[in-house]
Amino acid sequence: MMVHRLGEDDTPTQFSDSESDLRRLQADMERLEKECQLFADQRQRPPSALRLSVERLVRRMDLASIQGSGDRFRFDTLQHRFRTFTNLWDRGVRAREEGRPGPFSRST
Repeated sequence: MMVHRLGEDDTPTQFSDSESDLRRLQADMERLEKECQLFADQRQRPPSALRLSVERLVRRMDLASIQGSGDRFRFDTLQHRFRTFTNLWDRGVRAREEGRPGPFSRST
């Protein structure tokens, strides 16, 4: 399926690779957050493979030049969200390994 968008001169142009990468990054981030919520609640092992996949995509997109300020802003926002999330995740794993309550613990 070919996806087109009309440009300024009303000729169809393909969606850029960065736009499809941004969609994939956003979907993978949402999936990673759901998996990590399960890890915080029940699972013994974090979803490391998914995290590595998202990290590689973020790194690749960071090195590529993203045309368009909207796409650049969207990527910067997703990148910041991923970095914040990984910091929280690392703190939670470290706390679990040390046997103390961490950011995922529930105060009941």
